[in-house]
Amino acid sequence: MALAQVEQKVPPGAASAGSRVQRRDIQGLRALAVGLVIVYHLRPEWLPGGFVGVDVFFVISGYLIIGTLAGELRRTGTIRLREFYARRIRRLLPAASVVLLSTVVVTWLVLPISRWPAIMSDVLTSALNVQNWALAAQSADYAHATAAASPVQHFWSLSVEEQFYLVIPLVLLVCARLAHRAGPKAARHAVIAVALVTAASFVFSVVYSELDHGRAYFVTPTRMWELGLGGLAAMTVHRIRLKGRARLIVGWGGMVAVLLGSFVLTTAMAFPGYLALLPTLGTVGLLLAGAVAADQRVARPEVSAVLGLQPLRYLGDISYSLYLWHWPVIVVVLQLAASTELTRRQAVGVFVLSLALAMVSKHLVEDAFRGGRTTPFRRRTPRLRSAYLLGAALVAVTAVAATVPWQYASAELERLASAARLDEGHPGALALDKDNPRATPDGVPLTPDPAVAAQDWPLRDLSVNCSSYEIENWPPTGDKCTYGTATAPKTIVLVGDSHAAMFSTVFARFVREHPEWRVKMMLRNGCPFTAVAPAGLTVCTDQNELELAGILAMKPELVVTSAMSPESYDKDLKWRWESRAQTVDGYETMLRRISDAGIRTGVIRDVPRPAENTPRCLESNPGRHAECDTPRGDAFGQDKDPLVEAAERVPRTTVVDLTPWLCVGDVCPAVVGNVVVYRDNHLTDSYVRTLYGPLTAGLGLV
Repeated sequence: MALAQVEQKVPPGAASAGSRVQRRDIQGLRALAVGLVIVYHLRPEWLPGGFVGVDVFFVISGYLIIGTLAGELRRTGTIRLREFYARRIRRLLPAASVVLLSTVVVTWLVLPISRWPAIMSDVLTSALNVQNWALAAQSADYAHATAAASPVQHFWSLSVEEQFYLVIPLVLLVCARLAHRAGPKAARHAVIAVALVTAASFVFSVVYSELDHGRAYFVTPTRMWELGLGGLAAMTVHRIRLKGRARLIVGWGGMVAVLLGSFVLTTAMAFPGYLALLPTLGTVGLLLAGAVAADQRVARPEVSAVLGLQPLRYLGDISYSLYLWHWPVIVVVLQLAASTELTRRQAVGVFVLSLALAMVSKHLVEDAFRGGRTTPFRRRTPRLRSAYLLGAALVAVTAVAATVPWQYASAELERLASAARLDEGHPGALALDKDNPRATPDGVPLTPDPAVAAQDWPLRDLSVNCSSYEIENWPPTGDKCTYGTATAPKTIVLVGDSHAAMFSTVFARFVREHPEWRVKMMLRNGCPFTAVAPAGLTVCTDQNELELAGILAMKPELVVTSAMSPESYDKDLKWRWESRAQTVDGYETMLRRISDAGIRTGVIRDVPRPAENTPRCLESNPGRHAECDTPRGDAFGQDKDPLVEAAERVPRTTVVDLTPWLCVGDVCPAVVGNVVVYRDNHLTDSYVRTLYGPLTAGLGLV
């Protein structure tokens, strides 16, 4: 990664390595980049766009690494791949492995067991340099660190770089073969190849960031252009002549662009895409201005002179270790403080501790393994072999260290999940029955155990045709996803997103106890039953039209739906409707078409949204359940549920409000009747089971 100290003797007028010109300003630029990232992670409101520090690192990395490779290609006509990767191993892997192994130990000692499998999985993907793809698959939120974040999530950027450097040296070697010799022709081929890769990646980044910027933030193809941009700057800097005022403008203009990006850009925007041009082009300006000034005596107003100041240079020297350590320190401190945000005093303490760990790591780990300069040929092979053996050993040790607690935790969590039960000691929602409240005994363990509550999904223990969360063919046809007797004369259709799906168990039980009924599931996560889907997701509205056609052809006795609130869609997925009126109209359109066909519909009002991750809060506060409660005013959006508002306009539509079974007075508890209520913004399946009576009665089924 650019954070690691690589060959910096880049000449002011060329990209070749080995020049006697020392680029001190690049270390200062590293210091700026890591500072932006750390401030952003400590308190995002201080620097909303501080994440652009990673983009600065990418450009620096491309400038140094591609510049060095291109210089070698021009001089020798080839690239010594084995030496290149051996250097990467020695410079990057030891410090990274120390942080990963330390994270395994601290996770075992400090973090709740429910988090071990996910964290150990992240440690493994980080060691294998594929963490960015794992995060993309999870659509992880990189907005800021919380106690719930993975302590090694920040390894995604190292993964991007290492994947890029598996590809780009091979591209440059192809250029050498096409040129048939060293020299300017090989260099020209290299520039063209890197330019093509950069342009293709940039176009993909712009398009994909608009479509899904959550995943686009992490995947390698959307980031390659940033490293390529730095490489192009290194390979073409000898053609650029910046003198006097022009150099000042380019240099300070680059600084302004980077700082401006750190203040005005946010994670809600379609980033990286074209928005990343602001910090990346700013970084290119800083690098070019510094390259031209590097072999001259410059006045203090030169930005390269400021970046070359000794304190900044030292911070740049330790920037790789500082980047590695700061994030897990933040996550662990938040866990110990049982908080979602650092106080100012904690933020200062985290920075000081991270700085101390980085200094130790730099001098005792990085420097110890980096070694000296290139050895004579007769010693090169043993040195290369030792580097690769070191890399293999570190990855193997990290993998084993992560696997042991992962397997132990998985077995323990499975045991806790199988122990979950509903009995007289766990009345759940029935404890809130106004007419006949069930007693809630003290001293009874919660069910499900908070360690496994996040995995308490519907229909996990039923042998059925399919899971409502795993339907692949839309809409379901025939008996697929049908519960109950296939020939039952009466039919219920449950349709909607995951907030409708979480009630699946109630209907599965109902048709089991009433054989004259069957229920058909038409469900898809993130797809409310509306004619106007959030964020213009036509795949959702297309599916809804197919499902509606199936419903009208089936003519069921009852259609039931529910939907996550617009506020939750915005917060969790950053999906938005254009207006509230559009949201209500989209729901009303679908409900009215069902009503016009003479079919009755039941709408379940969306459930409260807990302020915290309930299972993790309960794990961190054993016996203090009230610490995890949510005020009623915070649990619901300020506006009325748009699905309920739409339902009130449509005949033959019943609204079921379960709020009295979820909230007491001004509070929506995390635990009711010794049952954990929430697994995230969904109810636990255990609690849903205790809502069987209120829900079926509200729908007029009993």
